[in-house]
Amino acid sequence: MASERRKKLVLTAVSALVTLLFAEAALRIAGVGAAGQGSPWFAGGNHPRLLFQPDTASGYTLRPGFHGRQVAPRREFDVATVVDRRGLRDHPHTAPAAPSVLAIGDSMTFGEGVPVEQTYSAVLEKTSGVRVYNGGVPGYGSRQMLGRLEKLLPQVRPSLVTEAVSPLWDAQRCATPFVYKEGYIVAQGYVDRLYLVGDNLYSAETKLPLLGPATAYLKGRSNLMRLALPALAGGARRALGGKQEAVPDPRPSAEALSEARRKAESAGADFLVILLDGDSRGEAYRQARAALEGELQARGIPFISLDRLLPKADWPRLRYAQDGHWNADGHRAVGTALAPRVLRYSRTSRRGDV
Repeated sequence: MASERRKKLVLTAVSALVTLLFAEAALRIAGVGAAGQGSPWFAGGNHPRLLFQPDTASGYTLRPGFHGRQVAPRREFDVATVVDRRGLRDHPHTAPAAPSVLAIGDSMTFGEGVPVEQTYSAVLEKTSGVRVYNGGVPGYGSRQMLGRLEKLLPQVRPSLVTEAVSPLWDAQRCATPFVYKEGYIVAQGYVDRLYLVGDNLYSAETKLPLLGPATAYLKGRSNLMRLALPALAGGARRALGGKQEAVPDPRPSAEALSEARRKAESAGADFLVILLDGDSRGEAYRQARAALEGELQARGIPFISLDRLLPKADWPRLRYAQDGHWNADGHRAVGTALAPRVLRYSRTSRRGDV
């Protein structure tokens, strides 16, 4: 009797194993659950590995001399990414060297998802006739931008520094900045649950010491596990429920922007904050923008809110539907709208044509 039971268990196990192997083979042939840059299983996001390198001042920065591609899930975009020797994703310049603008910011300034010549800094230069250097770095918060600014000011010697931030995003990044891991940037909250398998990062589905790394490894090696493990873990998390987070405190952002202004003016440059689009993203974004506007006004820091500069803009049309970054039309709209402001600053700058 016991022997018969063992035989049934073995047959059941073999049958289950064969079924799993057939399912794995079918998924690989169909390309379902495939891993790599641009897939939802890729913890590096849209970024190729080693686009970033560690940095003492900001935690990470762009890697000088890098060549690669940004690839979004479902191939919503696939564009070349080149970083020059100064560590800038900069565009070819047609305007004279002075006066000039240094555009500091996050992935919106960097130009996530668009060719470098279509970024708003490139559009701004073409429209205004004033040279614009693209100093954007994906994932940066305003505190990290301080280190970037301090490094670039003596290299670029701009007449004007613009710093573009999304108030809600920036408040979150001031509290929990992105960090560097294995050639990628990742959210600080789950950095300890990420493991490099091949050239990709995969997250463990549990914090248990042995089981967690095992789930990451299985996701790295199996299309079936990439589908099954997150689905099982996600169902458990949904069952536990979650709480609504309050709008983050805007004061750390305002303090960092105030320090950036001090650094820019000490180098002889004017300073202007650009608050990115938020009204179309919901109430939390509107509240965060209004709160940061109040803090900037109290400190006398000049700023422009894109929601007010482009009040009739169809922001959903100007962003990638899945990814959320501005598409080429979005960058064109922003660069064109900013041009008159940049011209005004360049004509009245204390440095003139130095």
